[in-house]
Amino acid sequence: MQPRRGFAVLVLLGAALAPAASGANEGLARCAKLEGIDERVKCYDELARATESPSGGPIEPSPTPSHLSEVWKLGAKHGGARRLTDILGYRPNYVISRWSSDPNEQPTSPAVGRAASAPQDLDANELKFQVSFKIEVVSRHAFDRIGVTPLLRHIGVDSVRLWFGYTQLVDWQVYNARNSRPFRETNYEPEGILTFGTGNQGNGFKLINLGLSHESNGRTGSDSRGWNRVYAQGGWEWDRLSVLARAWYRLPESADIDDNPDIKDYLGSGDLVARYQTTRGFVTSLLVRRRYAQLDWATPLSDAFGAARFHLQFSSGYGETLIDYNHGQTTIGLGVSFGNW
Repeated sequence: MQPRRGFAVLVLLGAALAPAASGANEGLARCAKLEGIDERVKCYDELARATESPSGGPIEPSPTPSHLSEVWKLGAKHGGARRLTDILGYRPNYVISRWSSDPNEQPTSPAVGRAASAPQDLDANELKFQVSFKIEVVSRHAFDRIGVTPLLRHIGVDSVRLWFGYTQLVDWQVYNARNSRPFRETNYEPEGILTFGTGNQGNGFKLINLGLSHESNGRTGSDSRGWNRVYAQGGWEWDRLSVLARAWYRLPESADIDDNPDIKDYLGSGDLVARYQTTRGFVTSLLVRRRYAQLDWATPLSDAFGAARFHLQFSSGYGETLIDYNHGQTTIGLGVSFGNW
């Protein structure tokens, strides 16, 4: 009788584990089909984390990797606190050589008491690069421990995090040897971002970001530009398509210090970013706001080039940079981008 009981236990255990093993095998097969070693290793790592449940909670399924869950750390596997040294990508990080249909050789602004800038001798071609990152200032675990998250769960909030984000965009006249290759424009944008995750592991509504942003070009006199905003941003996802829609309110400034009083006439009151990544890792991102659109396209991460992607960018309209907020142009750029964006 003892051998029969043991056999019955093994049969029942095998029946219980069969679905999990089948799911794991499907996940392994999906990972094995990925061509790039970085993508393949990342897939195996996600699969391993998804099948772990040290707290006894539900196992987090991941038939299609969630971009928003990864970049904003929304999933159940992201519950632990992060260190300040854990720097994450925020907006795209890239270096491109770009051409403009109409370089802004004499920036203007209707600001009170500002004289027109002196005309500049600019090349249509220049180097453009962007560095953007975020770090966690207050962890999801901390908000849970002090009772904020439990208080919000009845309205659908599963997690809360506070981030510090920073983006720096530079236009460099690197080909303009006759004028000592000047930096034409640099924009600095620090942000505080409070992220509310919905806990939705499937398609649909994923997060709300509440942010406070300061953006300026660090210049003085007639070329000074800047503004401060508060914003609300929603995030949605359907399989490999993610959408971030944002509405902002410009914090008012007195007329004597406002460098660009009509900036909302050109940049509007919000923007939308749609991103799609194919099964092979090609990424397409479209940014749209009032009177401006920017399309970015990048190849998958490459074994040969590490974290670099071949990157193509096309933009048209007003406000590619702050100094160009009221200047329309079309640009085409080619270069490389880095990391997951």
